Amino acid sequence: MNEGRVYEWLQRRPLLFDVPLAVVLALLGLVLLGEGQGWGWAVVGVSSLALIWRRSHPAVAFAVVSIALAVRVIPTSNLLPGDVAFLVALYSLAAYDRRRGVRLAGLGVAALGSAIAGLRFTAPSGRVPGAAEFTFTFLACAAASLAAWALGDLKRARLQRLADLQDRAERVEREREQELRLAAQQERAAVAREMHDVVAHALSVIVVQADGAAYAAERSPEGALARSVGALETIGATARDALGETRRLVGVLRDPESGVELAPTGGVAQLDDLVAGVRAAGVPVTLTVRGAERRRPVGLDLAAYRVVQESLTNVIKHAGPGASAVVDVEQTDERMRICVCDDGVGARSADDGRGHGLAGMRERVAVHGGTLTAGPGAGGGFEVLATMPTERDQ
Repeated sequence: MNEGRVYEWLQRRPLLFDVPLAVVLALLGLVLLGEGQGWGWAVVGVSSLALIWRRSHPAVAFAVVSIALAVRVIPTSNLLPGDVAFLVALYSLAAYDRRRGVRLAGLGVAALGSAIAGLRFTAPSGRVPGAAEFTFTFLACAAASLAAWALGDLKRARLQRLADLQDRAERVEREREQELRLAAQQERAAVAREMHDVVAHALSVIVVQADGAAYAAERSPEGALARSVGALETIGATARDALGETRRLVGVLRDPESGVELAPTGGVAQLDDLVAGVRAAGVPVTLTVRGAERRRPVGLDLAAYRVVQESLTNVIKHAGPGASAVVDVEQTDERMRICVCDDGVGARSADDGRGHGLAGMRERVAVHGGTLTAGPGAGGGFEVLATMPTERDQ
């Protein structure tokens, strides 16, 4: 056990120090008083044993010691080792009592006691003490008392600083834990939105392809098998892509320290594949990407991809049969502008109130300091317009 641990161990068990100290001071006082000093023995014993409570009840211990020593000068006018109990009690009062007025009152009592000691101990036979003797004794007692009080006050200030530091550390730790919980909740919410986008898009394509295959098999005998096979192949490919991406997202939830292979992979560079899947679902889509390819934050690139994906998913779900869509992506040094519009009946379709697509897109765009508007297009249909500043402006 090193020195620091020994000190901490003793600090948690103060009686292991205070009880022996009180007993030793009491025994010294009793021995030096000699026989026939029953009243003196009682006073010395009380003043010394009161130190046992000097930490838990410093004001009470100081009052008991002060009164006992004031009474002690009646039977004897000699300084005794047990008188050190007053200095210990004064130190404890300054160190452990939180009331400033009580601590200053203890210093005043010490000054009065020093004056009494100067009168009593320099005139044992009742004669008038000399000025030099009185001054020396008074200053010696006052200096010892002031030193004990100052040391106690320093100890109190140190304990207060330690308590403040501990409180601050606990508060910082609580705030850090709260921030970690909030970050985890935000991350889980983001992953939930990712899963919603992936699954909603994939299921929309699957539903359209399944309906198309069923219609082809039922209404068009000639060539129905080939069309059904193509639709089923599209369903399988879409489902496999959705399954793989869902597994990656669930992997993020299971492993907070997941590697790069679990990071989202969507971006502007993958829009061709996304549009191809929508075309395979039977919706004609025109994709235009203007501006040179630039380095962008992964989050911004993913947000752009999800905006297009969610918009095309809504086209599949709400635009109606025969609708087509146009995706226009403009990249500059200052901003990224995404416009997805269709010529269907999406603006007039009923809203079941259970979707979160538009709200999720607005949140994604807002995170990157952008804006998103969605509503009926100028020439009919439905239009989604998102604008996000690039890394240079964020």
